[in-house]
Amino acid sequence: MAIIKIGELQVSAFSQDEYRARTTRLRQQMAERGIDALLVLNEGNMNYLTGYEGFSDYVPQLALVCQDEEDPWLILREMDTLCAHASSCLPESRVLSYPEKYIASSQLTAWQPIAELVRERCKSNRIGVELSGKMLGLKGHAALSNSLGMSEFIDADGMVSALKAIKSPAELTYMEQAGKIVDRAMKVGRLAISVGARESDVAATITHALIAGTPEFPGGTSRSPLVTMPVGSPGAAPHLTWTGQYYKMGCQTNFELGAVRHRYCCALSRTIFLGEPTARSRHVHQACLDGFQAAFEAIRAGVTSSNVERAFRREFEPRGVRKESRIGYSIGIDWTDGGPSFQEGDETVLQTNMTFHLLIGIWEKTDGYIFSETVRVTDDGAKSLSNMTRELLVNC
Repeated sequence: MAIIKIGELQVSAFSQDEYRARTTRLRQQMAERGIDALLVLNEGNMNYLTGYEGFSDYVPQLALVCQDEEDPWLILREMDTLCAHASSCLPESRVLSYPEKYIASSQLTAWQPIAELVRERCKSNRIGVELSGKMLGLKGHAALSNSLGMSEFIDADGMVSALKAIKSPAELTYMEQAGKIVDRAMKVGRLAISVGARESDVAATITHALIAGTPEFPGGTSRSPLVTMPVGSPGAAPHLTWTGQYYKMGCQTNFELGAVRHRYCCALSRTIFLGEPTARSRHVHQACLDGFQAAFEAIRAGVTSSNVERAFRREFEPRGVRKESRIGYSIGIDWTDGGPSFQEGDETVLQTNMTFHLLIGIWEKTDGYIFSETVRVTDDGAKSLSNMTRELLVNC
């Protein structure tokens, strides 16, 4: 990793060699599919290829990768070029912009000047596009197509995600650092729960811990919410946040937390009981823990994603607890990174240094529970990035 200092701003980034290695692998994929230019619209993917940290995907923007060029181009809103100069690995000459008059205009579309900048650099019509890009949509697709003089693009969704699934040593370092932060945040969140505490104050305590980080390194932010914490009896909803209600005895909190270092996320989930859990809650906890352990022990390089899911089902299904959702997914930049999932039918072969959020979540009308850790695939098995206890967590 390299440290780039710009004035008083210090930005941590990967080395330019690592970014170029990523682009080289992507260009190899492009050659195999006959793509001469690739329009990368997902901001996490833009970050992966260039280091760009603008958090600006509410307006049209993209990274342009040309088959015959070593480095990508960034095409951004004019004011966002300053973010690119501060954070990306690219020289200023490869950061292009369109004028501010195209922002929030009912008469103009930014896809027109973006298309012109693309066409100046690529005359071919063998152009791939991340068609699920956030700001593209039907109107954007039509405007981009018309401005490029093309009737059809090559669907390039998933190409960068496939590269992101296997993490480099430098990426793993960031995720391991995030693991230390999220462990601390979970512990302080648990300690904050007591009768009479306000949910929003508990959330604030956790959020402070996630951003403050450790004395060695601060936390960061991501496109995904870093704290979800549905509270109830049971807490059965999956993605709710906090309210202004006050804690009372007999409820549970399902914490799903994500700590971030330079956009790389490490997630961790636990259920906390305030007061003695019911016998059913203890049963659900044990079923989830045993299923998690079976899946964890099945993870190693060379097995498939579906193998891991089947190992979980063999242990979990006899317990009489319903769970229909997947049990994990590839994690990295901005939490979910679009790679494989632990679910039936996913035959992706696990490779060393893939990372997954191994997530056992129960969201039913009568049962609610969550238990997860971020894990790394190795030749010999799985390695958790968390040191949090796996015991049933009860606050009295």
